[in-house]
Amino acid sequence: MANPNQHTGRATVKADGRTIHAGNVKLDPGGPVREPVGGDYSAGGFKYGEPKPAKVELDAQSKGSFSPTAIAAMDDVTLSVEFDTGQAFVIRHAWTEGAPTVDTSSGKAPVVFYGPPAEEVR
Repeated sequence: MANPNQHTGRATVKADGRTIHAGNVKLDPGGPVREPVGGDYSAGGFKYGEPKPAKVELDAQSKGSFSPTAIAAMDDVTLSVEFDTGQAFVIRHAWTEGAPTVDTSSGKAPVVFYGPPAEEVR
């Protein structure tokens, strides 16, 4: 178990069990969205709006085994994100936004996944 004082610094991302070598991982777990409802003389309250999809952004390492067309073809994959703090999330039926642009100056390619709201599994 990670130290409770540790902050998130690294993450492992897998698509259908295959590791995507990446850095700078960002996870928006998605889920319910609360929209404010104003009151006459108070802050009011909220109502539920449309649920927000999960979103994972990462900078994939564009090594020799990296294929932007294979990333673009990812559809209906199970995406898992595990942080070095021990927290883990699963997004079932995820898909990619499209083919990432490979940047030769950095050796990275930004990849974006979307899917139904993430499930926290740890």
